[in-house]
Amino acid sequence: MTGHPRPAGPVRGSGVGLAGLDADELWSALRAAAAGSRAGAARAVADRCTVAGSARLGWVSPPPWPVVDSGVAAVRAALGVPDGAEVVLLGTGGWCFAARALIETIGGSAGLTPLDSLDPAAIGRVLDPRAGTPRGVLAVSGSGTTLETRLLAGAVPPGGGGRLVWLRDEGTPPDAFALSPRGVPDQVAMLGAPLSTAFLTAAAVLDAAALAAAYPRLVARCHRIGLAAARRAVAVPTQGAPRIRIVVPSWGGPGLRNWLLQLGRQVLGGKTDDFRPTVEVTADDVGSVPPDVVLDLGELRRDLPALIEGLYAAGVFVACVGIRAGLDVVDHPNVRAYKDRLAHACADRPSHRPVAAADLPGLAATWLTRRPELTRLHVVGYWSAAARTLPSAGRFAAVTGRPCEVHEGSAWNHHSFQAVYADPTVAVLIATTDTDTGASPPVRAAARTLHTIAAATHGSLPGRSLLVTTGHGRSGHPAAVAGGD
Repeated sequence: MTGHPRPAGPVRGSGVGLAGLDADELWSALRAAAAGSRAGAARAVADRCTVAGSARLGWVSPPPWPVVDSGVAAVRAALGVPDGAEVVLLGTGGWCFAARALIETIGGSAGLTPLDSLDPAAIGRVLDPRAGTPRGVLAVSGSGTTLETRLLAGAVPPGGGGRLVWLRDEGTPPDAFALSPRGVPDQVAMLGAPLSTAFLTAAAVLDAAALAAAYPRLVARCHRIGLAAARRAVAVPTQGAPRIRIVVPSWGGPGLRNWLLQLGRQVLGGKTDDFRPTVEVTADDVGSVPPDVVLDLGELRRDLPALIEGLYAAGVFVACVGIRAGLDVVDHPNVRAYKDRLAHACADRPSHRPVAAADLPGLAATWLTRRPELTRLHVVGYWSAAARTLPSAGRFAAVTGRPCEVHEGSAWNHHSFQAVYADPTVAVLIATTDTDTGASPPVRAAARTLHTIAAATHGSLPGRSLLVTTGHGRSGHPAAVAGGD
């Protein structure tokens, strides 16, 4: 087995067993822990939600609206751009997934541009606007040292009087503000919507009036929503390999889907041999294998109040599932397997000559012919829009005879690597493209790092990953693309 999940054991620092709590008791313990209690079950919950010495429980109880309003206003003022001007949100994983979910919900971008890709084409699209146009840059990283985010901050400068502002665990205004409206390190990316400063600032940039109406509604309804989510969570077994299906509304796009994937797979995946859930996100409750439990968000209205309440409910549901199973829900240690290889990954080389994108399903089928133990396939393209320009998941499934997912890297590293690393049945086909050598030095550095992440990912999955380079045309994307299933 490639990954090494640890066995589930007693809750750290407490003799309280959380699996035996009913939904009402679990939700009460969560709220008490978030309020600062460390007695009984609340202590056990806090232990399971602690990383880097801090209890990350900022997703449980919404701070009062005046606290949120003043904090968001301070961040927006520090960005130094007028209302309606562009704000570029730089970050990885859930920070940008949630921002895209906001755009998908409200419609249009209306001044907010999320950027989490190191691909020169994606960076170039952000840099395209006319010189001198006001642009603020909001960089999100709990530690302040996330490699991708720092490279993006170097490649995408503010403009027209705008400024670069960081959101981190610890704030030092006006250059950096706390990720939590409370000013303490209680947020993490996979549970950072809808109560982090990153999400709330993005919402305010898109529609401040809608946020001012939606947030107090969440404050009034959060107890009822959270309790309902906890009651749904106790239906999930705390051992074995339960299948959890999260159903998204028909209007949900990649932002919402990827945020939910990261929520489910980072919080629950690859952490113990005793609990090995499968999390899938679909637009309907139909699939080849029936799930054990469904979290149905399919009827969410396409408006900000519904999105905020849906994200809140999903976060509570998944966290409660993990807490009952004895998981450290705010940690995702498996990602270190590829991050630790980044300094040496340049030695890795693609295993095959360059291949057209249309030929990738056949290549995958040949590779997997003598690998019956690899029963599922993830295809990850390390360039922007790879999920749209690679052959479809249906095409790969038809040719390889295996269920398949197609994703963009390094977003995949943030929403799925944690779970896939510990699952020896998943094969990963990793595709890269050549880089435009005419880019500026910061953009070239970003592109090199994207290739290094791909190589490090390949190296961390020995025996069940294949690294290939695709041919490309003038656009920088693969020259041949398969259309349809």
